[in-house]
Amino acid sequence: MGENEVLRMFLAGQRAAFRSIVDGLDEQQVRAVPSASSMCLAVLVKHAIDGEETMTGRIAGDPPADDPVARWQSGWRVGDDETLAALLARWDTVAARTEKVLAAEDDLDREVPLPESVRRWMPNEGAYTVRWLVLHELEELARHAGHGDIIRESIDGAVGYLGKQRPA
Repeated sequence: MGENEVLRMFLAGQRAAFRSIVDGLDEQQVRAVPSASSMCLAVLVKHAIDGEETMTGRIAGDPPADDPVARWQSGWRVGDDETLAALLARWDTVAARTEKVLAAEDDLDREVPLPESVRRWMPNEGAYTVRWLVLHELEELARHAGHGDIIRESIDGAVGYLGKQRPA
């Protein structure tokens, strides 16, 4: 198994972790803010989707046309029309595109240009390569899945683990 395939496998695993966290919850529960954090599960899912979509667009050479900072900020709000089912369906579409783009990528060391408005927020002094962007996305997904685990446990005591719900 090559590095590219391993990276795609880890991305799929992190997506599965998020799905595990929201499995069995209703709209009210995924929008609840039951912990010290101001985040809800729906916002975390939307943020994860936006991050992956942005990463994939940059790697594919078609970054978002809108202001990256405004896009990032809007990703922390969930509209009334953004149900969990709609968000997860959108993530399926984004994931399929990510898989296609990464499967076609033959150079993980290829540099990916980032606008200065984005670079100043990224923790890297060197080049941003395809590999770096994918690893950064994995880092973000893992970080936010951890937040999601805490929020989920605050809602009903359940803890997500490898796509299965188990009692706390």
